[in-house]
Amino acid sequence: MPTRLNSKPRFCSALFTLALLINLSGCVGEKQSLIWDTFKLGILGNDSLIDQANLNPSYRYLRADVNGNPALLVLGYENTKAGSAIETWYSSSKEVLQLEGGRLAGTGGLDTNWTDVSLMDAPAITSPELFPSDDSNTAKGKRNPKLFFFRIRSVMPQYIVNIREAVVMQGLNEAPEDAPKVLRDPANNLNLRWVQETVVLQPNNPSLPTLKAIYAYDKATKKIIFGRQCLNEKECLSWLAWPYPQGQSQVRAVR
Repeated sequence: MPTRLNSKPRFCSALFTLALLINLSGCVGEKQSLIWDTFKLGILGNDSLIDQANLNPSYRYLRADVNGNPALLVLGYENTKAGSAIETWYSSSKEVLQLEGGRLAGTGGLDTNWTDVSLMDAPAITSPELFPSDDSNTAKGKRNPKLFFFRIRSVMPQYIVNIREAVVMQGLNEAPEDAPKVLRDPANNLNLRWVQETVVLQPNNPSLPTLKAIYAYDKATKKIIFGRQCLNEKECLSWLAWPYPQGQSQVRAVR
């Protein structure tokens, strides 16, 4: 049975969840109401409801998806870790998504969760080193250079801990064929760059699949618009800054 983003968290009891929310609300101060509003949104698992939702412009949203099961998430709070911004997003069914510099840094409430994610000397997704030439690079058929970094993560509740892996990242000269249609539609005045990441080495877990991720960011603003990280060989989690394009409250997003 496919993973649903709004599936009941396996690791949380109701009492633990309540205690966690109280603790979080105490930590974030002025954004306490934002966290509670997140859990009252109730817009999950239905494309039409998400696409037509009347969003509060005071909040920031993500449209997330796991294997075709959508959800609307709202930003709970941000903090920094070693100079990198970490965003924590919530759904109304208590799923949690953390992003660090645009990359997946942790999840909660899914059938497969990444925890204890540590990125070591990871270049920014928007690093200019990935695109050293101008657009003539595409015309000449040249490949963009590769950058490397290391990552440590654990997978729960499967309890695969301390997965150490080397990841290679490379700029793409065009959108992947499986990129969301809304990000390939010229009518949206796209100005995007695409980056792909692939696991190339897992010395302590050689039997694990080599997972991929893709990202899209706006060339002018350097804002990361879209990300998709495969959690295992069967499940991929994607997230899209919502609404997209900005200023539209009703768009068909990712089909």
